[in-house]
Amino acid sequence: MFCSLSRLYRGLSRPTRRTTQLIWGSFSRSLVLSSQRRIPELSSFVARTNTCGELRSSHLGQEVTLCGWIQYRRQNIFLVLRDFHGLVQVIIPQDESAASVKKILCEAPMESVVQVSGTVISRPPGQENPKMPTGEIEIKVKTAKLLNSCKKLPFEIKDFVKKTEALRLRYRYLDLRGVQMQYNLRLRSQMVMKMREYLCNLHGFVDIETPTLFKRTPGGAKEFVIPSREPGKFYSLPQSPQQFKQLLMVGGLDRYFQVARCYRDEGSRPDRQPEFTQIDIEMSFVEQTGIQSLIEGLLQYSWPSDRDPVVVPFPSMTFAEALASYGTDKPDTRFGMKIVDISDMFRNTEVGFLQDALSKPQGTIKAICIPEGEKYLKRKDIESIRKFAADHFNQEVLPIFLKTNNNWNSPVAKFIMEEQGLGLIRLLETQEEDVVLLTAGEHKKAEKFQSLATKLNIIHCLTFPCNSRVRKAILQILLS
Repeated sequence: MFCSLSRLYRGLSRPTRRTTQLIWGSFSRSLVLSSQRRIPELSSFVARTNTCGELRSSHLGQEVTLCGWIQYRRQNIFLVLRDFHGLVQVIIPQDESAASVKKILCEAPMESVVQVSGTVISRPPGQENPKMPTGEIEIKVKTAKLLNSCKKLPFEIKDFVKKTEALRLRYRYLDLRGVQMQYNLRLRSQMVMKMREYLCNLHGFVDIETPTLFKRTPGGAKEFVIPSREPGKFYSLPQSPQQFKQLLMVGGLDRYFQVARCYRDEGSRPDRQPEFTQIDIEMSFVEQTGIQSLIEGLLQYSWPSDRDPVVVPFPSMTFAEALASYGTDKPDTRFGMKIVDISDMFRNTEVGFLQDALSKPQGTIKAICIPEGEKYLKRKDIESIRKFAADHFNQEVLPIFLKTNNNWNSPVAKFIMEEQGLGLIRLLETQEEDVVLLTAGEHKKAEKFQSLATKLNIIHCLTFPCNSRVRKAILQILLS
């Protein structure tokens, strides 16, 4: 294969004008043909004629051959055969002439792999199973063959059987037979294929595989080091194909992508592990809006049809807007609890620490509203928040309850509600049981706090007992 490709490449390396036109004309036609949708032939090249999950009443009377795993067996009369496309009921013959077939199907342990041949027939009236896609038919077996007998398994291959994570990992080859794992892997395959179709067939990208063994790249994450046969010399596994794709851009391949394996010798994190896959894309002569539109279209095109559709364009915000509204450059917008600058409202306030904050060159007052905060925050929780802010960042955090009788005898909070209560309610769109957390300080000090808090991930360090929504709210107010 490599030799034939090399000869083809040498033959095309110096094409004439006529040859170039023929090549690109043929290439364009192949793209059109490959983009046409066709139903996959799931039983081509194999011993079966159909999958277990595709048979319906329209197949009545057909002679079929199925291969699969024994899922259930009832009274040595019926068994349910499973493959990765569904289930089908099989009738075990009871005639003496079919004793050998009955022996195979009755004595084979659960999860054994068998091949059966027979006729598709209707189930008797009243015995249809509407919960099964194949519930209207069954297979009247004529011949059977035991392909692989199963030993006793550490757990049953059934969705309702609960298994520990350690057991699943130890026997991951068995766990892969589960419906959810099958769905995950096949969904990934379909999405990657549609991404290739979108990039190659619709937008002319070139799928290029780059080397895995390379020299060390300065900077960035730590790399895995692979020894070579020469003493003192090593390879490095690439963190990403960064240098390779830059070479491709310089070489004139202005639209490149790759389903790339990347390796980073770092501790696992929620969004990163030592080995992972990424869709790596590079373009020449492009601006930010072009990249954004490409990614939006890519995800919209490849998104699973059984999920809610992807709506484009994606919401976007600038870096400054993210810091101003959420206090972090990676905001979780699902919570909706934005940080609001309320400095102008308190320009003429008589509250001492607010006056001190606004008198400084970069002084500011910010607040955040926690919906139904009265249900979640107890007095000890608030004291813990205030102590954390004071100890680590020398900042005051003031809780304000909209019900003035719930302000824990705080004269400052009561005074603020009397002075600016209506303004706060209007600006923050608060409800009766909401709690407002207010803080004041210098902008530079707040930026320093943002950096440290992001690195320390303080949302996981807070010790008081409250749910994740409140933790998120607290993190946002501390990052203001």
